[in-house]
Amino acid sequence: MKLPLQRFLSIACLIAAPAGSVRAADPAWIQTARVFLVDAYQPPFAPALEYDAEALVQTMTEMHANTVRIATMGKYATIQGVRFSTHPDLGKRDLLAETIAAAKRRGIRVVPYISTGHKLAWSMVTRDYPEYAQRTRPGGGPSRDHMYVGEDHGTVCWNTPYRKAYLDLVEHVVRDYDIDGLYFDTWRAFYFWPDQKLCYCEGCRDGFRQASRGKEIPWREKASDYTAQERETIEEYHRWYKEQLIAVLGDVRRIVKSHKDIPLIYNINDPHRLAEEDPRIFQAMDAFLYERGHSLLERAEGVSLARAAGLGVWPYVGVYNNWPRVVPNGLDYQQEIFATAAFGGAPIIAQPYGYVADPENRRWVGFPFSVLQEHERDFAGFENVPYAAVVYAEGNPPGQAQTGWFWKTDPRAASLGAFAACLYGHVQVSSVPESLLDHPDKLARYRVLYLANVPYLTPQRLANIQSYVERGGGLVASYATSLYGPTGERLERFALEDLLRVRPAHPEGALADTLTSYRCMSGGPNDLYLQPHAEPGAAAPRTRLIPLWHFEPIEALEGGAVQMDIVTGDGRKPILPGVVAARRGKGRVLYLASSLESLYGSTRQSLLGAFLRQLVEEAAAAPAPCRVEAPPSLIANLTQNGNRRVLHLLNWTGDAENEANYLPSVENVALRMTVPDGTKVRRVSTLLKTPFRQKQSGQELEIRLPRVEAYQAVAVDFE
Repeated sequence: MKLPLQRFLSIACLIAAPAGSVRAADPAWIQTARVFLVDAYQPPFAPALEYDAEALVQTMTEMHANTVRIATMGKYATIQGVRFSTHPDLGKRDLLAETIAAAKRRGIRVVPYISTGHKLAWSMVTRDYPEYAQRTRPGGGPSRDHMYVGEDHGTVCWNTPYRKAYLDLVEHVVRDYDIDGLYFDTWRAFYFWPDQKLCYCEGCRDGFRQASRGKEIPWREKASDYTAQERETIEEYHRWYKEQLIAVLGDVRRIVKSHKDIPLIYNINDPHRLAEEDPRIFQAMDAFLYERGHSLLERAEGVSLARAAGLGVWPYVGVYNNWPRVVPNGLDYQQEIFATAAFGGAPIIAQPYGYVADPENRRWVGFPFSVLQEHERDFAGFENVPYAAVVYAEGNPPGQAQTGWFWKTDPRAASLGAFAACLYGHVQVSSVPESLLDHPDKLARYRVLYLANVPYLTPQRLANIQSYVERGGGLVASYATSLYGPTGERLERFALEDLLRVRPAHPEGALADTLTSYRCMSGGPNDLYLQPHAEPGAAAPRTRLIPLWHFEPIEALEGGAVQMDIVTGDGRKPILPGVVAARRGKGRVLYLASSLESLYGSTRQSLLGAFLRQLVEEAAAAPAPCRVEAPPSLIANLTQNGNRRVLHLLNWTGDAENEANYLPSVENVALRMTVPDGTKVRRVSTLLKTPFRQKQSGQELEIRLPRVEAYQAVAVDFE
């Protein structure tokens, strides 16, 4: 049985495999696509066919979209010449051909959707092509559910004639239509299969029997009745079935690339799934889509993560909701688009067909799309300027997560909180995959590495981090970073002990009683704080206290200097080290005993955010590439391409209702950018026309904007 931390190991080869083993990033247009998503599971394809390609493309043109992702399959096929049941209303129509004809005249790219292992209409898998169906029990049929409007759906299996029909569909689309890319659903085995995720079709039973030297796929009516040995057989079947899917994927890439050199894009759903993905799927695709954007903060983090890995990404704008004929959007859609583009992604509008009949709300997409269209050269090929790298962590060793009535502490909350603290405080920040730690050359681009409660680090990553610090990199590590082993076991010492210069303490006696006493019934420490350290006999500085959250009791080792103590609220009595600083080679290291990033992520206390940013800036020991003087509601991200820098400024309040209706402008914004050594400023401009003032003092360029509305960007050309 897998333990949670084993998920960490897969991402090493998933995102940043050695040079040459993962294909180059997608074509440049992927990053500047402005996409309409047109699926065939909802109106205008179900329950009746109401699709009008000319009306859609005309709407896209008016809204400045340049790419349409159009379905070739939903409940039914929407094109001719395939071995799938066509839509009952289709007749001789071919909706992909109609879309291409309308789109190409207006310069719009067409990316067909190929449903991949997705459910099909119930009549198709039980009447027209019953041989495609998954068999959920010996002699049985597929799993049935309603899904969206219209006819019910049934599940399919790759080990049936469905596989050949699917591959023929792919070849037909790529060979016979003028397309610019292909979008697949998710490359996930057992897609929509229920319960134990088993199939008893002849292909599965015969294939598994041969692969396993005679084993049969177990069957029990109740899941609780399977024996331990049968469960092992089920796991073996699952591994075998995944290999069948990988074989299909290989065939798909071979077929497509034999006809056209176009990008292959697929649905990875959200950043959380990156750690679970089979690296062979990743290597076969050229870009991916996030189906869920969540908050603007998580959108920025997820897009940043993809771009740090050198990948193209299309995050949904809006969601796949229950009202496809309505577009209840406002400033939220507009800011989702700008946020996506500002961090290097390309927006894809979920369920946009409603705009055909609703011109009133088109402006919330049309305006940002018009800005992106006019300034494509300021987005294509740009990447985040590297400064602070927050490692995106997720897995939990057993017993490591802490929860209470209000807030929680775990790696996901901590890494998101660290990213948020930097972003809201205008510290140039990138969310990076753990696999970045496998590549010293990529890691060396960043001034400071932030490990916010990353429990397990492989030996190679430990060695790379040590080398990174010795060569001058800054390190901030917190809470249980490196305190767990590969199978989730808690270690006696931090694996990074040589850098952190701390070790776990084991409170006993009066100290143990104190720690027990200062706990709250709602979870977590109570009336404990961080305070600057004072040497014995010296008066403690009466500075503002920093709230304490879940913490690791530690002791400082030789070479580690205590900067902050954990103190009690009554009397400010120091009881344990809270922040320990150390040096290694040319680099600086700061260890924070408390998971304050998790607390900041939940509470957004400005005091906590300022404190976390102070740690980052101290560890970096180098000036940031830019500084922004503005409220936290103005988000900044600096990008670069050659000698051109573009600083994106995005205004958001964090209040969904407010964003949908009203967004107050930000006044008197000051920007300061460090001029790279050996260069001079050639030109300063804004993407949206507005007055501004600029002056230069030495290597610092100062730009002042009297007002920023929803979005602005400042471009600086150096020579």
